[in-house]
Amino acid sequence: MTTQPVDEQDPQARLRDLETMLDALGDHAVVKLGPGGEVMRWSRSAQAMTGYAEAEVVGRPLTLLRTEEDRDAGLLEQELETVREHGRREFQGWRVRGNGERFLSHITLSPVTGHDGTVTGFVEVLRDVTESARTESLFHGLLESAPDAMVIVGPDARIVLVNRQAEALFGFERDELVGREIEVLVPARFRDRHVGHRTGFLAAPQVRPMGAGLELWGLRRDGTEFPVEISLSPLETAEGRLVAAAIRDVTDRRETEQRLQRQRDEILELSTPVIQVWDKILVLPIIGTLDTLRATRLTEGLLDNIARSQAEVAILDISGVPTIDTQVAQHLLKTVQAAALMGTVSIMSGVRPETAQSMVHLGIDMGRLRSRGTLQDALQLALSVLAERAGTAQTAARALTSGEPR
Repeated sequence: MTTQPVDEQDPQARLRDLETMLDALGDHAVVKLGPGGEVMRWSRSAQAMTGYAEAEVVGRPLTLLRTEEDRDAGLLEQELETVREHGRREFQGWRVRGNGERFLSHITLSPVTGHDGTVTGFVEVLRDVTESARTESLFHGLLESAPDAMVIVGPDARIVLVNRQAEALFGFERDELVGREIEVLVPARFRDRHVGHRTGFLAAPQVRPMGAGLELWGLRRDGTEFPVEISLSPLETAEGRLVAAAIRDVTDRRETEQRLQRQRDEILELSTPVIQVWDKILVLPIIGTLDTLRATRLTEGLLDNIARSQAEVAILDISGVPTIDTQVAQHLLKTVQAAALMGTVSIMSGVRPETAQSMVHLGIDMGRLRSRGTLQDALQLALSVLAERAGTAQTAARALTSGEPR
C-alpha cells in the first residue's frame, strides 16, 4: 500500500497538516483568534494545558482564560490593540484552567494579516512556565538571602546577576554591573593576572574556596580597595554553565589578626626584655617555654640591642626556662653564634643541676659557651671579661705607640 502525497494545492489538506504540526507542540498551546479576540481554532495541546475542550471555547472570547482582575481591567482588548498597531509581542501573565487553577504562562501574541495588510485575526501561543518561574523565584530568594555578596558570571566572563549584598559591598547598582566583565570588580594592578585565572577556571570549573594564603582584593565603585575571600562554584543552567562567586569582605578580620599579632609581638618583647645592667653588658632573662617564633624574635632583639649599645658581653639567663630540649638548645646556640659574629661574648647563667644533666643526656654541645650557676656569678664573669679585654686593648695600644712587636 502506498501513501498518497498531500495535495499542496488543497487548502483543507494544508490546514489539516498545519493542525497536526501544531498539536505536536505538546508544551505549547496554540490558539487562533478572530479579529475581536474570539476563539476560532483550538489545538489539542491547548485542551491539554487548559482543560477546556474545543467545543467549550470555539466562538467565545479568550477572556475565559483570564483572571477576574484582568477581565475587569480589559487587558485582552488592550493587548489586541497593541499588537494590531505595533505587531508581535511577548509577555507573561496568569491564566486560569477549566478547574479554576491558575498557572503562569509565557504568551506570544502575533497578528494575522490579509492580502491588503489589514489584521484579520491573531495567533496566541501559551507556554506554562509556572514551575520554572517558581524555581527561578526560589533561586532569586536564596541569592538575595545569602550572607555574602553573590556575583553570577557567564562563560564569556561577563556578569549575569548580582544580589543586593554585592550592590552594597561594591557600591554599584545592578544595572551598572550586568553585562560587564568581572574584572570591573578587580583592582587594576591584578587584572592581567585575574584574566588568566578566570580563563583557567572557566575551562575546568570546580568548587574552589580562595583566600587563605592568597592576596585577593576587591574594587569598589569609588576606587577604594579591600581584602576579600572568594568561593567559586560552577552553576549548570538552561543557558549553559555559569560561575557563582561568593565574595566576603575580610577587612575586619585582617585588622583583628594584625592587632592580635601586634599584641603577641608586644607580649614576646615584654617577656624577653634585653636589659643593659652595665656599660657594655646586656642581660637577656628568658622566662617560659621557647618555640621557634619566640626564639627568632629573641635573637633579633638581642642583636639589635648589641648593635645599639656596642655591648661586649651578653648574659643569657635561663633560670626561668622550665626544660631544655634539643630544639631549645639549638636556638640558644644560634643566638650565641650570631652574637659572636658581632664581637660579643655570651655567658649563660641559671643552669640548674637537672638542666645540666638533661643537656649532657641529650648530647648537646654548647661549644665554648661560658656558663655560671647564678646571675650574680655571671655578672662577675662579665666584668672580668671586660677588664681582660680592656687590658688587652691597652697592651696593644702601647705596642703600637712604642713600635714594639705585639
